[in-house]
Amino acid sequence: MELLPKLDGIKGKKGLWMYSMLPYQIAYGPISTIIALFILDLGGTVIDVSYAMAVFYGVSIPASVLWGMAVDRYGSRKPFVYISIASSGLVLLALSFTNNIALAIALFGLLSLFTAALATPLSLLVMETIEKKFWASGFSRLQMLSSIGGSIGLLAASVLTGFLPLRVVMLLLIPFVIISILIAMSITEPVKNLERRSIIKNSMALRFRLLMHNLIFIRVPGYKFIRGLIGSKRNQLSKLTVIYIGMFAFYLGSAIFNTAYVPGLRDIGLANVYVFGIIFAGYAVQSYVFNYSGRFTESKGEKSTLRSSLAMRAAGYVAIGFVFIFLTGFGSLLINVILYALTAGLAYAMFYTVSNTLLFETVGSEKPGRKLGLYSSVVGIAYFIGSLVAGYMAYYVGYSFAFIASGLLIFLSLFIFLGIYKQQR
Repeated sequence: MELLPKLDGIKGKKGLWMYSMLPYQIAYGPISTIIALFILDLGGTVIDVSYAMAVFYGVSIPASVLWGMAVDRYGSRKPFVYISIASSGLVLLALSFTNNIALAIALFGLLSLFTAALATPLSLLVMETIEKKFWASGFSRLQMLSSIGGSIGLLAASVLTGFLPLRVVMLLLIPFVIISILIAMSITEPVKNLERRSIIKNSMALRFRLLMHNLIFIRVPGYKFIRGLIGSKRNQLSKLTVIYIGMFAFYLGSAIFNTAYVPGLRDIGLANVYVFGIIFAGYAVQSYVFNYSGRFTESKGEKSTLRSSLAMRAAGYVAIGFVFIFLTGFGSLLINVILYALTAGLAYAMFYTVSNTLLFETVGSEKPGRKLGLYSSVVGIAYFIGSLVAGYMAYYVGYSFAFIASGLLIFLSLFIFLGIYKQQR
């Protein structure tokens, strides 16, 4: 089997720009873990880490709206790609010379502001430079390059932090940003530019767009539209509204866990090298499973896949909570690797695929921009609240409580989603 999907329908150097995502993700992939560990190294607590994550997700909501409007207004794709890629290098450079926690948090927010500009131009470039019948292979290749890059970045960070301080690791990642920009210079501006709306008309394009950055605002939903999602019968919610509620519970629980997990691993005595190793295991498994999740969903069925993936993620979070109660230090390393690979890797990849399928089917062709805008708002708010709550929950009650609470929220999302299939009987 080929490592990268064969890319037909594009000749010469027109597809070279895709390879810019490999070095870019090597640099960008480890940043969220780096910022959490760096804040802790500066003397911060899990609360400071939660502020950083809350700022990142809080900024991403308006940034997604503004960059989307800018992409539609200006036809050129290169500036948005350059700005987004370069911001990673500049933030890494600034962080390496920072000794102030508040400034580190602000820089992380700045990174969120500019990296939100990347996902939409990349999706449009695939559609504008490749024949329509070859879009699937184009998006597959771009996704695979991004996944390989992120895996290499986390693996490299894991190895390097074994004998180098985080500041030096940050500086060593910057050359990959430069390489990415140089490769991105091969982008040829398309003769005909598509609008963002073109993305939501093709499921492959939309899946990739949401995978790169899971907030997309074609139209910002208004109050009247939100009210209209309530079912025609009194006190009965529409199917799409139930999906929104389920997604909110899922991403709220995920945000609490993801925010507290890295500080929690440090709290039980694991060094940076082991923390990166655990995160790498989850990311690598997730990247691999994404290639087969679609076929698995088709063979096992939507309901079965949704149920098993959510149950696995929820049970894994609860299990990690109990591991933090009974095990500390190196003794918990192996168990954390296994459980994180299952929850963040296998379970998330399966859930992401099946939940997006369910979302796309339910959104339909009527006002899809507003519906996806509301979905993005729900996800963004859940991330923001979850990351903010996580710090206080872990600091004042305990990491194990935060992880168990995360698992219970995922279980809640499972029951909410299963309610959809009960209504269909």
